[in-house]
Amino acid sequence: MKNDKELSAVLQQVLPLRTVMRNEWQWWLPGAVLCFLLASILMSGFPAGLLPNFSYPFTYAGDGLSQTWLAQRAVEGWIFDNPRSGYPFGSNFLDYPGSDGGNLFLLKVFGTLTGNPFIAINLYFLTSFAATFVSAYCVMRAVGVGRALALAGAVVFDFIPFHFQRIDHLFYTWYFSAPLFFYIGLRIANGPLRIADGGSGRRVPRWLVALGLVALGCFGVYYAVFGLIILAVVFLTGVLGPLNPQTMRRAALAMCLVASGVLLNIAPNIVHKQLNGVNIEVAQRDRVDSEIYALKMVQLLLPRPDHRSAKIGAVAKGYNATFAPLNENYMSSLGMVGAVGFLAMFLVLAAAIAGRRIDRNLCLVALFTLVLFMFGTLGGFGSLFSQLISTSIRAWNRISIFIGFGALLGLFMLLQLLCSRYLPRRHVLTAGVAGAIMLFGLLDQTVPACQSCLVETKKDFELDRDFVTAIEKSIPAGSAIYQLPYMPFPESAPLFRLDMYDHVAGFLHSQTLKWSYAGMKARDGDSFFRALSKEPYAKQIDVLRRLGFSGVYIDRRGYEDNGNEIVARFTELLGRGPSLERADKEIAFFPIAQAGTAQPRLDGLSNVQIMRQAGYFADRLGRRYEATLTQGVDFTRSDFPIFLKDVVGLSGPEPWGRWTDARLSPSLRLDFTQPLPAQGTLVLTMGPFGPNADKDVVVRVGSKTYRFKLNHGPSEYRQAFDLGAERVTSIELIPPQPASPLEMGFSTDVRKLGVGMVRLSIE
Repeated sequence: MKNDKELSAVLQQVLPLRTVMRNEWQWWLPGAVLCFLLASILMSGFPAGLLPNFSYPFTYAGDGLSQTWLAQRAVEGWIFDNPRSGYPFGSNFLDYPGSDGGNLFLLKVFGTLTGNPFIAINLYFLTSFAATFVSAYCVMRAVGVGRALALAGAVVFDFIPFHFQRIDHLFYTWYFSAPLFFYIGLRIANGPLRIADGGSGRRVPRWLVALGLVALGCFGVYYAVFGLIILAVVFLTGVLGPLNPQTMRRAALAMCLVASGVLLNIAPNIVHKQLNGVNIEVAQRDRVDSEIYALKMVQLLLPRPDHRSAKIGAVAKGYNATFAPLNENYMSSLGMVGAVGFLAMFLVLAAAIAGRRIDRNLCLVALFTLVLFMFGTLGGFGSLFSQLISTSIRAWNRISIFIGFGALLGLFMLLQLLCSRYLPRRHVLTAGVAGAIMLFGLLDQTVPACQSCLVETKKDFELDRDFVTAIEKSIPAGSAIYQLPYMPFPESAPLFRLDMYDHVAGFLHSQTLKWSYAGMKARDGDSFFRALSKEPYAKQIDVLRRLGFSGVYIDRRGYEDNGNEIVARFTELLGRGPSLERADKEIAFFPIAQAGTAQPRLDGLSNVQIMRQAGYFADRLGRRYEATLTQGVDFTRSDFPIFLKDVVGLSGPEPWGRWTDARLSPSLRLDFTQPLPAQGTLVLTMGPFGPNADKDVVVRVGSKTYRFKLNHGPSEYRQAFDLGAERVTSIELIPPQPASPLEMGFSTDVRKLGVGMVRLSIE
């Protein structure tokens, strides 16, 4: 029997990952194939799942539709813009930052090879099981876990409830990076990443290691942040333990490389934001979200609510119904095996604190797991991150998949030590233990395929496919379709029975048709259709014809009266009923193109030119109204006069006017379509917010600067100006001391308010 020192040596080394992959391919390769097939069976049932389902998507609702939309955009070019969505203005996706270049590249490859976004999505999902198994198995072997236990641990991790429950948030199913971040953390803590490769004597080139770390930052910003937490723990062990500058340098370098992967992904978004300003309607997160979407320890330990055993599942359902808010944090379950491992990590740390001799790598795994939990839990470090760094990372419950790997890795490292002590030469018994754990984990963490769900998904998919195909056959290739009711994109609330992404079906099932839906919320194209949808139907038809639209697609589910009134009105205006209806009568299509009318060429036109062609002007400032400079800007209105080109730094309308908001811009800037008169009188009606009273507001008209001391209430201020020969097209107002009502204890309003604008005119 081995002594404690010999037992500890079993796990103390961390082998190069390339060595493990080369030497163990005959195990991880068939394991990956089997996991792929098992996932297919669990999704489609047996024996149907023996052949992957490529006839309809696994998910066809909610966020699943938006993920397929992204996949199709990536196949047609890239996600940042697409001329078939948001036509004729395009569908710019740069307001929604993400670090998913790796995921999107895979979807582009699958979509290009298959020629179908739905097949690409299914293939992407099933392949995630293969990738995760290989990653988990190789990492477990690299830290000294025996082959049988590593196989069991990798399978249990691969089929954790999270994997299936996250199918709508498809990118989170590719969590192969979680084991790799644990591996990198352990390798840095144990020695350099660039070392001799097993028996070959060759070394992994530094550039390849660096490229791999950058690539890890391209598979989701959440996973990159969670990985950075692990690396930060390693850095701190080099500071707080025996001072180890080498470990600190390597950990810091690894963090910089992963972060650079994220920055490469979001660089286009940053540039777009600098050029076009902040979009206050898209991807705006609140600090309280970090509490709402945090996890609780009990949610890690409880089984999945839809457990195979109704009695076991009822425990989780009862807790969620009573104590947990209805959001995604219920998906945090680690399964029973993972729960045991999670609790065991606390015991490992307690034993280490008590002075017991514990394997260093096992202690590090336990420490990683505990720190990750402290970030993800309600009221944890994630809340501080949101308060002090960024609100963009809000759904901290997603860290559960990293916690899950730490718990399982630690548990199987413990089991390896026990088997090495008590079953040193009884490999069959060790394999039996591993097999029993794997079988128990699979039964506990998975559920049989939902046949009724599959039937419903297939039905919905085929309804849309057949209807859109019929539309495409009935009108010329490349025609444009106007979609009603208006739905903002992305992240909009359902409209009666119409879900937030149901409108993308037209884009997904057509090859050449162009669709009005999916212009980025609050940008010009979206604002145009938002305003147009409120106009009388006759006006809408006139504008659409001017823009060359061939038809109107009306989804009855988005109307309280099931669309009866709008369908009747279009029938009356067009002199005929819909030419096509979906088989269930939920969607109607009206052709509106007039025979003999030449189609306008809109390619290459600016947004302003497109609106002139439409004879209708509405942009992100709203529907425009005619006014003169003397009549001025009435800030109590929801719209703006046509003489304004742009407005920056102003919040939404209120009954009395609008506040300047320093979160959007340090100053309020009004840009005019034409130069201001050389001489005149600037008239401002405005009032201060809180600490701005009795202070000077600065107003710049070209090179001229004026100061007005703000009274305590709204007041009129007048200033004559003479610009001479200067050509001035903007007026800038700089508030003296912007402050938020939240900071002042008035409310939860986080806007940085400065000056309340009521009116501005030039006499």
